[in-house]
Amino acid sequence: MYVIKHDEYDRLAFQNVKEHSEKIKKTEQEAKKELPSFSYLMQDIYSCLYKIRPMFNKKIPTPAIFHKTLIEQMLKTSEYKKLHELTKLDEFSSAVATATMSQAILKSLSEQQKKELKQQYKLEQELQDLQSKADSLKDLIKKAKTKKDKNKLAKAIAKTQKQIQKTKKKISKSKPKIDPNQLRRIIRKASDKAREDAENLQTVFDWGLNPGQIQKIPAEEKIRLAERIMSSSKLKRIAEIAGRFQRLAIYKQETKIKHGRDEVVDTELGNDLARVVPSELAYLTNPATKLLFYRKFVEKELLQYRLIGTEKQAKGPIVVCIDNSGSMKGENEIWSKAVMLGLLTIAQKQKRSFVVIHFGSYTEIQTWAFPNNNPPTIKELIEILEFFFGGGTDFETPLKAALNYIKIEKDFKKADVIFITDGECNVSDSFLEQFRKEKKSLEFKVYTILVDCYTDTVKKFSDTVLHIDDLEHDEEILDAIYQI
Repeated sequence: MYVIKHDEYDRLAFQNVKEHSEKIKKTEQEAKKELPSFSYLMQDIYSCLYKIRPMFNKKIPTPAIFHKTLIEQMLKTSEYKKLHELTKLDEFSSAVATATMSQAILKSLSEQQKKELKQQYKLEQELQDLQSKADSLKDLIKKAKTKKDKNKLAKAIAKTQKQIQKTKKKISKSKPKIDPNQLRRIIRKASDKAREDAENLQTVFDWGLNPGQIQKIPAEEKIRLAERIMSSSKLKRIAEIAGRFQRLAIYKQETKIKHGRDEVVDTELGNDLARVVPSELAYLTNPATKLLFYRKFVEKELLQYRLIGTEKQAKGPIVVCIDNSGSMKGENEIWSKAVMLGLLTIAQKQKRSFVVIHFGSYTEIQTWAFPNNNPPTIKELIEILEFFFGGGTDFETPLKAALNYIKIEKDFKKADVIFITDGECNVSDSFLEQFRKEKKSLEFKVYTILVDCYTDTVKKFSDTVLHIDDLEHDEEILDAIYQI
């Protein structure tokens, strides 16, 4: 019943995937009720995604003709080719994509089409039983000793052959009416959804990692974690937006470093148009000297300013305090945690230590600390992202916790504290006096982000206060916070 050639390793690999994937097991169990041959199709889809060059089996049984048609249409689409670049020789991505595609295909078939495919499978099983019966009767007739027994068996064989021919006719007439164009639409949509899921999950497993760094997680464990993420609407939403935040964080840091050269100290030869002296640019205004400018540009012989960096790059750790009050639940919480992941990316890239503090009311505080040589695991990150108090709001408790880390850990001097809240809370004068004194002594800064609220309290302990009223337009906030 298999359409795609696969060896014992491929079969065992998919079997192992199914054992560790509740989603695939559930999809298979539900599908088999409507389409008994669906298990074979799932193996074929997995093989097409995992193998570098999927190849068809030469002999395709009638019930698998639909599978063959579907696979043929799939291999032709550009959507599959893009997906395949992500999944080939990757058990985890292939498993995620197989689950997504299988569910999409099953949902896209009409009840009538499922009924016709199920009937065709049933007839094929009947045909196989009849052929086995005919073969058994032929063996018996060879061993028969009496003419009477031979005649009896011959009649049984003739009757079985008639039943075989009758069943074959039924099979030929029962071909499901499935338009190839419909299949292509199904495949394109399913492939796009599978690629989106696989890319989002890969982003999750790259959270907080430096470029080229790999978390060594077995495929089975990654599958379990992936299903935990995909079953949580909160984690799925964070996964969808965190990639943009992380890319933006890295870009802002790199741009900051490049633009830090702002003091002219001398001249030199080169072809950086932003630094070329005006007298060289004047060559472009005269047709007679324009070619000279181009030659000097190609040969890097234009006179240009030599600059040195004067911007001091932050090297201290990053401490992120996230408000877990009830009013933050939903998009505010998701946005705040995505911002945190962008800051984690910067911390790991620049080898800065990182602390996350979730806070609520006076007694509600949860902290995770990651020294610069000990990046968080994906399990720890999922724990941070899933955690939420949902209580009240107290500012002093998280600020004291942040201060405590900065004071105890010598590595934490000159830290950047990012304080994200949507609430209002008073802080005592005695606390403010001591906090400001410690802040000056330890040379750390506090950046507060107010989410859809305005309060003067945070100005008393913050160096910078940023406001955001619409999370859909967060460019200015991210631009500022990712340049710390």
